[in-house]
Amino acid sequence: MAIAKMTKIFIVGPVDDQVETIHLLQTLGVVHVEPASAMAGEYEKKNSEVLSRVQRLDRIMGDLARFKGRAAAAPITVTDEELTACAEEKVLAFQDKELRVQSLQRMIADLRPWGNFDPAHIRALEASGVHIRRYRMDAKKFEEFEAPENVLVEVVDRTKEVLFYTLSFAEPPEIPNAVMLSWTEKGLDEAEVELGRYQEQMESLFAELAGLAGRAETIKKQWIAALNEVAFTGTMATLHRDPYLFGLQGWIPRDQEPALHKKLEESKLPLHIVTREPFEEEEPPILIRNNWFVQRILPLQNLYGFPKYRDLDPSPFFAFFMVMFFGICMGDAGYGIMLYLIAYFMGRKWGGRTEIMDLVVKLIKAFAVSSMIVGALTGSIMGYGFENRSWILLDLDVDFGNPMILFYISLGLGVVHLTLSYLMGIAQTAYFYVKMQKLGLIGVLWGAVLLIARNIWFDAPGMALNLPMYYGGIGFLTAGMLLTLLFPNDSKKWAARLGVGLWNIYGLSSLVGDLLSYARLFGLGIATTAVASVMNQLAGMALDGIGPIMGAPLAFIIIVLGHLFNLALAILGSTVHSARMHFVESFKSFFEGGGVEYKPFKIERGSL
Repeated sequence: MAIAKMTKIFIVGPVDDQVETIHLLQTLGVVHVEPASAMAGEYEKKNSEVLSRVQRLDRIMGDLARFKGRAAAAPITVTDEELTACAEEKVLAFQDKELRVQSLQRMIADLRPWGNFDPAHIRALEASGVHIRRYRMDAKKFEEFEAPENVLVEVVDRTKEVLFYTLSFAEPPEIPNAVMLSWTEKGLDEAEVELGRYQEQMESLFAELAGLAGRAETIKKQWIAALNEVAFTGTMATLHRDPYLFGLQGWIPRDQEPALHKKLEESKLPLHIVTREPFEEEEPPILIRNNWFVQRILPLQNLYGFPKYRDLDPSPFFAFFMVMFFGICMGDAGYGIMLYLIAYFMGRKWGGRTEIMDLVVKLIKAFAVSSMIVGALTGSIMGYGFENRSWILLDLDVDFGNPMILFYISLGLGVVHLTLSYLMGIAQTAYFYVKMQKLGLIGVLWGAVLLIARNIWFDAPGMALNLPMYYGGIGFLTAGMLLTLLFPNDSKKWAARLGVGLWNIYGLSSLVGDLLSYARLFGLGIATTAVASVMNQLAGMALDGIGPIMGAPLAFIIIVLGHLFNLALAILGSTVHSARMHFVESFKSFFEGGGVEYKPFKIERGSL
């Protein structure tokens, strides 16, 4: 479980064989190609054209997705070559008619309170000196409104705001506090007739688009082919060339190097291939290989970034604690089962489409199993209050157990989590003073923990661990503070060094905040169970208060909606806060990021 070792590869060959060579490398799909020159000339133009085609196909597939699987699909007889153009034409026509329908619906909603009229008659009256205007006014303002002299005011609707029109033979008056409404292009009857016509046309187009959506796999194949062409032209555009030779450089996993050499030799292409280890200043791309459990954390970890090539792989550390922390935060076996079912149906619907989606489904299942385990240990199942609690190993109930157990476990896990992150920082850094700094943090952390634990559980003078924990705590604390004081940096000026060290000792107070952050495990775990219990109590009160006939449906609604709401909050809180304890408290001790993902030049065969 680590970052795969990479080898730098250089390939040189005759210009006449460059196309065949690039096609072969794309088929083999193991070389992470690095540009050897800037994209320019005819290759840049061709790459831009192919990229536009990819974007066009991607847009068409997205537009057709809304029609996929609909009933009454009309058969489409166009050829595969004409399919994309036909789909684009039909989609644009449907979108135009859809916009017109929405416009007509707004017009009809505006006109319905006013009734039917002919806008041509309004214009004719206007030409003959009769001025008719439509207005909208707030109901309270209208109560204070007085019609201008020689102006007829007729109210047509008072549902929300007051709608009225004015008729005058002189110039239209100014109506304060009112919004004048423009005349529509059509009357109500004409607009409804046109709306019906457009809706019929949309139904016909909808059936045709549903038929086209049934052939979306053909368009998808064209999209994948265009993607491969983009990758090919992009690589061709960035090769190094002179009149006779071309050159390519990139990276390959070390364990795949022999197979690549064999394939290139079998091709009989006149290529010269050179490989070497990465130089110290080079940053090869990152390929993380892990076991079945750890691999599922990568979609979440990649949001934070990739480690550098020579750094430690944080995946095993992150995966174990992330899954554990999520389970503690959710802490309910019933919710864990519900979450597992969600992941199961996600896998049934979207599984196999992309590697990332498969990993996300597996990660959710791991979260669900962790929640079920914690819920079983603490006796938390949908907030139900068990009368017989003898089977519960860690009873956190306020009346029958001790919720502070979870508080101490949370802080204990925080100590272990922070300690491991400091040890990973020590193992990763090449600087002696940084190693000493992190060792100092471990000393201060464990010294304080031993002293506090002694005062809570071993404070009696006669207890066997009283004195060892006291002296051990003082020793760890003293050693940690001395390391913090003496190794703030690698400066040779001891006066400045001690000054910075004193400031760093003051900064050790941040350890308290880092450690107390893990109390959120306790807070969220207790809160999830408490809210679930409250939902059950509310349902019981509804059932007892208004009787079984009316109360049972209401109680059912409270149970379903309440637990779904609590489950949603638990999923959100457990994910965010468990990730936060890594990204904020832990990763800062060793994870720098800045690595580049290994993306081999290959033929795309997958799906969206």
